[in-house]
Amino acid sequence: MKTDKQKMIIEGAKHTFLEKGLFNTVMTDIASACNITRRTLYRHFETKEDLAYETAILLINEWNDFQSETFLKLEGKGIELLESFLSQLIEYMTSRILELKYLGEFDFYFRDDGEGKPSQDEKDAFNGIILKSDDFIKNIIATGIEDGSIKPLVDIELMVATISNVLWSFAQRIALRGHIMEAEYGISGVTLIMNQVHLYIMALKE
Repeated sequence: MKTDKQKMIIEGAKHTFLEKGLFNTVMTDIASACNITRRTLYRHFETKEDLAYETAILLINEWNDFQSETFLKLEGKGIELLESFLSQLIEYMTSRILELKYLGEFDFYFRDDGEGKPSQDEKDAFNGIILKSDDFIKNIIATGIEDGSIKPLVDIELMVATISNVLWSFAQRIALRGHIMEAEYGISGVTLIMNQVHLYIMALKE
């Protein structure tokens, strides 16, 4: 359980990371944003990496809360639920460009061969929430198969992992390079990612 002081520091870290970027932020920046000394900051969090994970956890929890609320309001057959759910997720993502940019930096900073090493507690906390969105998509696809609106799938796990990872990666790319992509293709990033959803719906529709 986080103390009020720790919650305040995490909130300050989040604003600093979103403003300056993960790579450009140092612990002094976070301490300044929180109006505390570096010594006080280090008493609560040992490394920038731990605070980077805490920020990602905060953003993913907000993302999961939105998905849960959206899922509970869905109506219709499975294929309709899937299209509506994914479309609303895209709208949410693209309204939070700074958050997406940060999470894109986070993925690169903590890549497989990266140097950033958070504590094991931070990693465990992050891993415990990161795949919650997959459960909603699995549920929707299962509903669609049951009501006959979605084709029976050989491997639901593979389909869900593909949809989740491709959409997430695509959204991060749009956040980081959206204007460049639009200049190259003459098409907005949102239009491209919505077309990706359309392709999924066509492929899955019975």
